[in-house]
Amino acid sequence: MLGLSLMKRWAFIAVLFAMVSAQAQTTVIVDPNKPRQNFEGWGMSLCWWAHGVGRWSAANYGHVVDLLVDTSTGLGYNIFRYNIGGGDQPGHNHMRQYGDVPGYKATEAGAYDWTADLYQRNIVTSIVAKGRPVIWEAFSNSPPWWMTISGCAAGNTSGADNLKPTYFNAFADYLTEVVKHFRDSWGVSFRTLEPFNEPSAGWWTINNNQEGCGFKNEQNSMVKILGRSLQTKGLSATTIAAADENSIADAVTGIGKYDDTALSFVSQMNVHSYNGKTSRAAYGAIGTQKAKRLWQSESGPLTWPGGNQMAVSLWMADVIIRDIKEMKSNAWLDWQVLDGGVWGSITPNYTAQTAVPNKRFYMHAGFSRFIRPGSQIIDSDKDSTLAALVPSTGNLVVVILNSQTTSRNYVVDLSRFNTLPATASAYRTSPNEDLVKLTDIAITTKTLTVTAMAQSINTYVVHVSTPTFIYMRMNGTGSRLLLNQGNPNGLILFPFGNETRDLRGKSIPLPNSVRK
Repeated sequence: MLGLSLMKRWAFIAVLFAMVSAQAQTTVIVDPNKPRQNFEGWGMSLCWWAHGVGRWSAANYGHVVDLLVDTSTGLGYNIFRYNIGGGDQPGHNHMRQYGDVPGYKATEAGAYDWTADLYQRNIVTSIVAKGRPVIWEAFSNSPPWWMTISGCAAGNTSGADNLKPTYFNAFADYLTEVVKHFRDSWGVSFRTLEPFNEPSAGWWTINNNQEGCGFKNEQNSMVKILGRSLQTKGLSATTIAAADENSIADAVTGIGKYDDTALSFVSQMNVHSYNGKTSRAAYGAIGTQKAKRLWQSESGPLTWPGGNQMAVSLWMADVIIRDIKEMKSNAWLDWQVLDGGVWGSITPNYTAQTAVPNKRFYMHAGFSRFIRPGSQIIDSDKDSTLAALVPSTGNLVVVILNSQTTSRNYVVDLSRFNTLPATASAYRTSPNEDLVKLTDIAITTKTLTVTAMAQSINTYVVHVSTPTFIYMRMNGTGSRLLLNQGNPNGLILFPFGNETRDLRGKSIPLPNSVRK
């Protein structure tokens, strides 16, 4: 009898503990007085999907572009990376479908063929035609095959460096000639040019299924040669990004080998967040110390443990939050947005010429539709949360990720804001919801109390100020540039109270400026 009574007591305590745990609340302090980095926006590579989709009818690939750039119904992406193909040796037929991106100079003695790469260029033209502000980057996976040691644009034996030592100047000339032609003939100006792609990975081997080139050594020399080629051709609006390592740890090591001259040509530090994730903070600190823009320029579920579309969406949402908070990325870019399986956010059917958003699309849109170019990332003191002030809308955006199998309650502390509206808008992606707009949530005594249901990505929007724009006169020409949407000279300025801060969050003076 005593044993039964004791068992009942323990059962009651267990039930009570479960009830208390279910009702437990996590407080998230969002502090505009602790600004982090400025955020340029969201984007993706055109490689390789554009080489396939660009074959579709103009109406069908135009629909795909709408899914990418539209800020209301699409992803609202504003950064695109164009792949300057190297082109493989005739007779090599080992590239994956649409991975055989053609180069513009098929042989060493031949002339440039500006009709090449039509399909990827169709997508570029369609993006431009939408009339939205875009940041363009050009990047190379491999030099043309005839510049390589192996004679193959997929790589060298055992993944060794593959550019012939006597062809550094030729490679620089090739890349800058393409950049110049895009500017002069097609009206597309690349803000940055990246000569490398995962150069230290060691897996770019001959007869592989995609273009790649080992470049573990002599990056420093290549950057200087490329920088001088840009200068010689009058391409002053284009600077160098480097080095798009697969591992953030490799990026930390690699950038340390660049001398001051090489760094003077580099305006932007690019890295992929597939591996070496524990080095995020270290790489971010280098970006701040060297006053360089820092992009997470490619990512995806390379090391994802497995599961369904919702599982990979939750996993990638965590990657996004950590890349932005821990590494202080100034932009976040995806890799294959159009792809089957779990890599893509949009599932294409190349035969039917259709493209259908999947769960990852709505997860990404929960960030990208609301945290817009020119946003200021601000402090939110809990993991799985991200906060940003958006000057173009006057909104505070808070994203809360709950990857757990049970709901979690949050109290979002907004007491550090001077004025707040009565309610916040709320949006949610979950196993059965695709960025659904929920009922507005009351803001009471400067707190927002919410429940993040199990396995969900939640976006909360609070209108905290009048939209603000900063203009600055450039180079004494009298022209004005909307800095919130991108400054080709390398800075985006954000109005923070009576201060202005650069991309890495440093307070700077704002001379010769107009606030509007």
